[in-house]
Amino acid sequence: MKTIFIPIQNRQQARNVLRTEIFNVLVSSDVRIIFFAPDYMIDEYRNEFRNTNVIFEGIKEPQKYISKIDAFFGRLSLFYIDSPTGRFLRKQWLLLEKKQPMRYIFSMLLSLLIGNIKILRLIFRFFDFKLVNDNSVSGFFEKYKPDLIYSPNIISDIDRAFLREAKRRKIKTVGMINAWDNITLAKYPFRILPQKLIAYNDIIKRESIKYLDMKEKDIFVSGWPHFDHYVNSKRISREEFCEKLKINPSKRIILFASIGSTLNPIEWQVLEMLDRAIIDKKLPDDVVVIFRQHPTEKTKMENVKVGGNVVIDDSKTIISGKDKAYSEILKSDMDHLADSLYHSAITINTCSTMSIDAVAFDKPVINIAFDGREEKPFYQSVRRFYEPSHAHYQPIVKSGGVRIAYDIEELIKYINMYLENPFLDKEGRKRIINEQCWKLDGKSSERICNYILSLLK
Repeated sequence: MKTIFIPIQNRQQARNVLRTEIFNVLVSSDVRIIFFAPDYMIDEYRNEFRNTNVIFEGIKEPQKYISKIDAFFGRLSLFYIDSPTGRFLRKQWLLLEKKQPMRYIFSMLLSLLIGNIKILRLIFRFFDFKLVNDNSVSGFFEKYKPDLIYSPNIISDIDRAFLREAKRRKIKTVGMINAWDNITLAKYPFRILPQKLIAYNDIIKRESIKYLDMKEKDIFVSGWPHFDHYVNSKRISREEFCEKLKINPSKRIILFASIGSTLNPIEWQVLEMLDRAIIDKKLPDDVVVIFRQHPTEKTKMENVKVGGNVVIDDSKTIISGKDKAYSEILKSDMDHLADSLYHSAITINTCSTMSIDAVAFDKPVINIAFDGREEKPFYQSVRRFYEPSHAHYQPIVKSGGVRIAYDIEELIKYINMYLENPFLDKEGRKRIINEQCWKLDGKSSERICNYILSLLK
């Protein structure tokens, strides 16, 4: 029987692999699957997923760097990608916030040099592989003799340890880009690359060729595995959904998906302004706003003044592990998000993946591009997210499938416009689906599994 190793470092990989059909298809095949996760998470996974072909092994969370040479290559790898977003973030952090012009100039020169000379990246990756001595997972290779490593997130510390050991032992590897912004953000360490790569769409495929030096023949395009849930699962009735959140089912729902306090610390001001717009009858009185808290970047609501027109949805799953509590995305969480989107009339967010989630249900999307009641400099303002400096979001901006509100008046106008005609910008939303989801047919997980299993033959 062939053996596949799959590391799971956090909630996103658990959702993308364990709670999609990837898990079901792989475990039903004639293959032994070994999952690896941090020690404090392992008991929960063993209880949730029981199968004769599946083994869960706990591992210690790796240190950020295991040696000085590891730290050197780790920091150096942040200059492998010279993208518009990387250049903007360096300017924002080093020049505008830290006021360190010489460090900024050196950083930009290093990025310009390494990020545009492929041979340098190849040399650095070669010496990274040869000189960094990480044996943290070698015992598992001796114990189970794997035939393939499937890395759901090639930038994570755990995944990198498995990819490094597999490369030493000349074992096949296939990896995945965890999120649509991972590459162009240029702040993640793409150090040890897999032999084969799975990309959600052609955009990520092109970025992998341009920035990661992957060959086109080694990239497989699959679609988003967790979006299969949107296609294949059933939604609860509107009455049931509204009962869960204590909402009048006769009211139309505006789903306001928070991006969190780090990226937009004043979203709460926009929420107060929307509440006031309903009170002042600038918006219809038959609407209710659901403010969906970000699961990991919670917006503090203690001093937020809103009335009955706003419902705060802070539903998420926290599990108490051996040593610490951690957040998980269970199928019930996936269902609740899908139900929230399905039963909404309009969705609002700040430059978020939720734009794609919403158009998967053909829901109108409005993006926030103003700082509540404040005036911030551009490099701190949410306006920056919609400019070419944030490369991953540009296809959304140019799609014609979202409206971008640069003040509260525009936000109110777009809400009223979409409430009156929800079919507006439908063609743009189709374009987003085609570009970002590749295929929204409920079979992305199946395609991924078939590809992984084909590599064993």
